[in-house]
Amino acid sequence: MLFELLDLLDRCLDRCLGVFLNLGPVWLICYLGLAIYANDYKYFWSTLMGPQDTGFGFDDPVSIANWYLGLCMILVSATLKVNWFCSWLSVFVTSWLFDRHWTPPKNPSKKRIMQADPSLRAVALPGGRLVYHEGRRPRKCPRGCPFDLSDRAYHCTTTHRCLPVYDHFCAYLWSTVYLRTMKPYCFVLVFLPLDAAYSLAVSVAALSQPSSRWAAPFVGSILLCCLVIILILIANALPNLKRLVWENTVAPELQGKQRTLAFKYRERAGWHLRLHDFERNPWDLGIRANFRQVFGEHWWMWPFFWWNPERVSRYGYYVDRDLPFADFVTTEFTNQIMPLTGVAIDTPAPSSTHGEGRRRLARSSADHRSQLHPGDVPTAHVGTPPRHESGARRRTEGHSTGLG
Repeated sequence: MLFELLDLLDRCLDRCLGVFLNLGPVWLICYLGLAIYANDYKYFWSTLMGPQDTGFGFDDPVSIANWYLGLCMILVSATLKVNWFCSWLSVFVTSWLFDRHWTPPKNPSKKRIMQADPSLRAVALPGGRLVYHEGRRPRKCPRGCPFDLSDRAYHCTTTHRCLPVYDHFCAYLWSTVYLRTMKPYCFVLVFLPLDAAYSLAVSVAALSQPSSRWAAPFVGSILLCCLVIILILIANALPNLKRLVWENTVAPELQGKQRTLAFKYRERAGWHLRLHDFERNPWDLGIRANFRQVFGEHWWMWPFFWWNPERVSRYGYYVDRDLPFADFVTTEFTNQIMPLTGVAIDTPAPSSTHGEGRRRLARSSADHRSQLHPGDVPTAHVGTPPRHESGARRRTEGHSTGLG
């Protein structure tokens, strides 16, 4: 009987917490309005920047030092609030209005490395070999979406659609975190707790001064600030930032220990795929490159949440792949495919000192074309004399964002 009561209480608490979290936007709007009224208006403007009532029928002159202090504190508060609130609006609007009928890029025959379903191992030939069907992807949606999935596209069970680089649906923000919303979502995770901590400190400082005669707004601000900070901690802000930014990993990729990729190559009988499992994350480019994948290649792109990185617009249109791979994927492709065809994928060139990203240069343009589909570009099959091309055509994508 006691265990049944404890189980019932646990379920009730879980349901109450779920309802409470689902009202996240309501708490955010209440916090924003009360913090602006209590801190920005009542304290910064009325107390520090406005004249003080002495109680004898006249006002004290405004202190120049207090006036500048109030102005600086208002600017700091406005900067924090604009960053997290506008970022949240961007994530919310994008989640529900954009990509409502998203489909993968229709160019699978141009990809030499593709993500594959691990279940294909059961039907593959010895060595993980599969016959490649032109225009198809080696991935299917487990929820029945009517198309083959491109790399890192996963199904959202809340919005009932597949999305590129999908991580999770945030019930607290009523928003989907995926490729297009990942940067503004990270802005919310950073600037919202900073603003809550700042507002909390200001409200406590205002309550400690005798000039704050009406303390109710500051008490309400303190309570909501603590609520927001606790909810952000419940939402695992730091683990999410670590996973998305530092490790370049999304939540669906944590479910299995191995990631399966398919290497495409050509034999006399036609095009084939070779499956290979990676225990490491194939898209982990290193901390610096991962950061740039989320926030942008150049430093002047980082402070603006609406300035999306290159991988948003170029998803699916990198040469030979949907997204940049790590170096060890390129090396494994070379080790496995070169003995079969005599063709090696290019090795990365070192980064420039100005941070323009890594580039890969083709060792042989004829070798590069021999691995592409015959309908993509004029091909030169393995064993034919190499053709000479201009340097622009001989350039291929690296594992970074490939700026040029």
